[in-house]
Amino acid sequence: MDESRAAQHMLERVLQETSPRHYLIIGDAHPLDPEPTVADTSRTTITRLGPEQTLDALPRHGRQDLVLVGALEAFPRADGEILLSRLRDLYARRVLARLRPSPEWEHRDMTAFGFTRLARLGANHGLLYGFDMATYKTTPDWLNPRFWANPELWGKYRW
Repeated sequence: MDESRAAQHMLERVLQETSPRHYLIIGDAHPLDPEPTVADTSRTTITRLGPEQTLDALPRHGRQDLVLVGALEAFPRADGEILLSRLRDLYARRVLARLRPSPEWEHRDMTAFGFTRLARLGANHGLLYGFDMATYKTTPDWLNPRFWANPELWGKYRW
């Protein structure tokens, strides 16, 4: 199975898991063409935005179940950072972003925003990154009562 086909299957799996009612596509989604994979388009609202209108239009469209950013490198670096942070924090439950090789964007930039690499889309199409608020932060083991100081004294003293 080639990389583009694997990424398409991964997108289909994400669409089945999330069953998005509101789905936003920003920019060119090639090679990921999501519309044929959405099972019930009668209850799914699919909106497409061009990169030039996205930042102004996000508040009008509200919170989306799933957002696919087709080409992050189409945005100037500052606008791309604003877009990722707004999508992650305010406007999307789950975000998928395609990143082509670019001198402005690197893997560490995406991980700094909390995105994880999901798939390689092929030599010409770059990498697919994802952010899911539900699985973003796992509770670390050290944040467990058995590691806290003197739990046997709780309720005995008032400090």
